[in-house]
Amino acid sequence: MMSDADYICLTATQLHTVRLVHCISGLDEDTPLPLVGGAVQTTITGYTEWTGVAGSLLSIGWDWQMLADRHSVLLKRVSMPSSNVMLHTASHAALGAPATTGLLASFIDGVAWQDQTLQHLRRRYAASP
Repeated sequence: MMSDADYICLTATQLHTVRLVHCISGLDEDTPLPLVGGAVQTTITGYTEWTGVAGSLLSIGWDWQMLADRHSVLLKRVSMPSSNVMLHTASHAALGAPATTGLLASFIDGVAWQDQTLQHLRRRYAASP
């Protein structure tokens, strides 16, 4: 259901039935820091955007940071999500932006988004021969 403010209105129960589909991800293209007397600590950050299944107008995006050790690379959500979703109670009362954003963040943290995002990044930024 759409609201007058162009939000997709869902209950928390409905949100947990949504199947997200990866739309796009990318790296933040920051200007490199000047090198002064040695290496500069840096981080790799980016963004990802997901939609609902075909025909759904739902959109959720967030920023992430790449973390790595000797054995693996993983992505960690580092921002609150932005979305066109407004969560409602079963009686159709809006929960409001702060509560919706917090519940969307918890929802995202329960979704396995990292592998698909990394695969997309590898394809998008692969070196051309």
